[in-house]
Amino acid sequence: MLEPTDDIRLRDLVLFDRLVALGSIAAAARALGLAKPTASRWISHLEDRVGRPLLNHGARAVTLTDAGRTFHESLQPALRSLGALRASTRSAGPGGMLRVSVPVPFARLVGGAVIAAFQEKMPGVRLQIVMQNTHVDLIEDRIDLAIRGGPLPDSSLIARRLVSVPLWLYRSARYEDVALDTVPLIAVPGDENHLAGAGSPVLPPTVLVDDRTAVLDALVAGGGVGILPAFLGEPEVAAELLVREAGPALATLEAHAVFLAEQRRDVRLRALVDIIEDSLVSWAAMP
Repeated sequence: MLEPTDDIRLRDLVLFDRLVALGSIAAAARALGLAKPTASRWISHLEDRVGRPLLNHGARAVTLTDAGRTFHESLQPALRSLGALRASTRSAGPGGMLRVSVPVPFARLVGGAVIAAFQEKMPGVRLQIVMQNTHVDLIEDRIDLAIRGGPLPDSSLIARRLVSVPLWLYRSARYEDVALDTVPLIAVPGDENHLAGAGSPVLPPTVLVDDRTAVLDALVAGGGVGILPAFLGEPEVAAELLVREAGPALATLEAHAVFLAEQRRDVRLRALVDIIEDSLVSWAAMP
């Protein structure tokens, strides 16, 4: 069975100790950045939990009752332990596990420079990346952060828009000088609509696959022509393995970072999202 003292809050103890040092509720409240009514309410809660008055309230200052003096003396070891805990936390930096769900195409991006940059910034955090194209339930699957492409359904989750990633038509380098309407098309379902809207003269798909990384691998291997997001296609253009077709992007892919509302203050999560966003933005401004 819980005792009343089991409901004592740590913040109340810190306030009480500061009050004893400074001699008044107003001074303790100012030192801790609290409103005086809030500080008074916390002290009242502490006295209720202890079950006896801890303070004598005078016209200019407060003094300790006998019970308050005994309580304050007994409190000191706990406050010293708290100070040691704070120091160890500050010195060690953020830690723990951060589980991230990433669509397979984005994993090519997250799996390289992003991991290296995050490890350098948060060396005490263990990062676990789950690559999957299906939407996950963040609570049931114990996921801290999900990167999602495309439109988002309405939900209570926090969604931070990262960037609009352009989708372009790329062809294998071996087909660079071949008429586009003779090059085999490797497509993801829905790509024909993008191509029809842009008026691109291409063949019907010879292969349909539901993963853009498979399209990328096929094009790099010399398989034909296909649509890729910039962060997949442009590195291979730089390596002279792919050629990007001239003209505007065929479409854009909205990329979002999605997480639970209670994790909005998680410094680990914010650091990772910032790094991912920086990596995506570098490809978003392509001409």
